[in-house]
Amino acid sequence: MNLTQGFALSHVVKQSNRLVRGLLFKLQTTKSGKRIKVAGRHKISKCKNTKLIIGDKVMLYDFVNFYLDKPGAEIVIGDRTYINRRTEIMCKQSVVIGSDCAISWDVVITDTDYHQITGLDANGSVMNDDAKPVRIGNHVWIGCRAIILKGVTIGSGAIVAAGSVVTKDVPAGTLVAGVPAKVVKHDVHWT
Repeated sequence: MNLTQGFALSHVVKQSNRLVRGLLFKLQTTKSGKRIKVAGRHKISKCKNTKLIIGDKVMLYDFVNFYLDKPGAEIVIGDRTYINRRTEIMCKQSVVIGSDCAISWDVVITDTDYHQITGLDANGSVMNDDAKPVRIGNHVWIGCRAIILKGVTIGSGAIVAAGSVVTKDVPAGTLVAGVPAKVVKHDVHWT
């Protein structure tokens, strides 16, 4: 076997491995769209009666992990969304990510803090729930190492800067940054 034949064989083996990984990934999801690209290894941790729904043309890079940790939990990812390396999505209730989103590496999206906290919040209301839905609109860009916490809604077209911790809703078309994340620009557009 010469070098060219070895390269061609190596390419065929890599393509076969990608196909097998994609098929195995699809078997673990509740519903998968067409032409999903699955690169590398992923972890899907599921309880009974949970849903992982992935739209068409979604791209998942290496070590994207999904945790559906309570019966009834649901993660939904819209069409053409891109999720980069080592991102973790943790869900006890509901995480919905829109279409055409770009989620960078090492992002954490969670609808739970995994512990029940009881007491009064700043407004004097009783706090006693450990999960609140997370909603991310269409065409949202989330920078590397950002953290999206429970109960947050991010409006369509928004940008979350790298390293931000999002604790409150983000209006559509805004750029948020910081810990905790605050609006730093309005009427933003990204491509």
